[in-house]
Amino acid sequence: MLTATTTSTRNWLVSSILLLGALITLIACEEPKEIGLAPTTPVGVYYTDTLTINRSTLLLDSVRSNRQSALLIGRYTDPVFGKVSSSAYAQLFLTQQFVIQDANKVDVPAANLIYDSTRLVLNYEYIYGDTAQLQEIVAYPLIDSINTTAHYDIISPAPRYATQPIVKQQFLPLPGTSTRLFFKVDDGYGRKLLSLANTDAAKDNGLLRAKFPGVAIATTSSDKAALLGFVAGTSLIAVYYHTTTDSTARGQGFYFSGGRFNKIAANRMGTPFAQLVPQKPLPSTATADQTFAQPATGVTTKLDFPTLKNLAANNRVAINRADLVITIKQPDNLQFYAPIYLTLGEVDEQNHLRRTTIAGYPQLLPTYLLDRTAGSFSNPQVVSISTRTYTYSFSMGGYLQSILSGLSPNTGLILLAPGNPALFSNGADQTQFLLNNRVWRMILDGKASAKLQVFYTYSS
Repeated sequence: MLTATTTSTRNWLVSSILLLGALITLIACEEPKEIGLAPTTPVGVYYTDTLTINRSTLLLDSVRSNRQSALLIGRYTDPVFGKVSSSAYAQLFLTQQFVIQDANKVDVPAANLIYDSTRLVLNYEYIYGDTAQLQEIVAYPLIDSINTTAHYDIISPAPRYATQPIVKQQFLPLPGTSTRLFFKVDDGYGRKLLSLANTDAAKDNGLLRAKFPGVAIATTSSDKAALLGFVAGTSLIAVYYHTTTDSTARGQGFYFSGGRFNKIAANRMGTPFAQLVPQKPLPSTATADQTFAQPATGVTTKLDFPTLKNLAANNRVAINRADLVITIKQPDNLQFYAPIYLTLGEVDEQNHLRRTTIAGYPQLLPTYLLDRTAGSFSNPQVVSISTRTYTYSFSMGGYLQSILSGLSPNTGLILLAPGNPALFSNGADQTQFLLNNRVWRMILDGKASAKLQVFYTYSS
């Protein structure tokens, strides 16, 4: 490249280059007159992390607990959130017909079936609370059947059940030693289940429910014990038997993978948000600048963005990048841990969760897409916690732009805590996955607990 200090015997070339440079400079100083040239309107790129976020604690008007992946059983006391207890109600479900045949594929007569025993088998999914406390599990046969078409809430009326338990046994919930628990079931109940073999009720779940509506499972533990989550799809009542011609032990499972729901009770007396009522946000100013979230009981933190519109005042704004960083208070007691995953849901002006329906399945609205059509609502943003900083970071550029563009309402977001995203399917009911899958808790302490970091461009 030629420079001012370059020596050359071709002085005419140097002169030509200088002249060309002068012409280019002259042209660049003129106003553009042709399509395709740079605009004269000044454009700036800016950064802000001072947008106001108003935080409040919100109690949802309903918390669906129908067909959750976990059967929640037990009770515990959180020093901040109060007392929580739960019982589970589940139908019996045959994953394969209860047909017993001999070596010649001939049905074995009922007289040739010998009853051995029956067990309630529960597979741990997680535990929340003090596992050192002795618990007593109890199970009762249902009198009323669970409605398979109803969307049960955590406060829905429980089906009637018999007063005599079929399971009553003490145990210590130690998931580190075993992932599966076995409890003895009353033999009278087990013999009745065995009597179903080779009947029509053993081949059709609808007929089975008519005879055996299901069970109610709870504990009589201390309020300071633990809440136990058991995998619904692999927990069951197992009947063991053999035949008069074959002493080999056999078994038949009646699973809890059909209709089911959890009935959860929360006693918030003495908590910072004891006066919380559904759909009426409790501002952080009323709770010492803290807000709270406990998904299984319907308590969540609502975020409002009242100054977002100021970005667009008298200007055309493009959001280049925006991150919402949620920082939660590190728990003092590791028994009460935070959710691994977090997502966001929109609420309307009445603080109802916004939803839409795709192919008959309720879906949450997206929080990061410009596209507001139904097809875009099947993939909400789910982020994991940073265990080093106790933060969750969301990409919010598309969502904020959609508000500034008038595509999305600026009515606020709430924190939701889903279970394992690996269990999520776009063809499934998102509300089942996102709204009440676990018992966790979060505390957002101070203004820095929710912060927007925005890079944006505007032109006047």
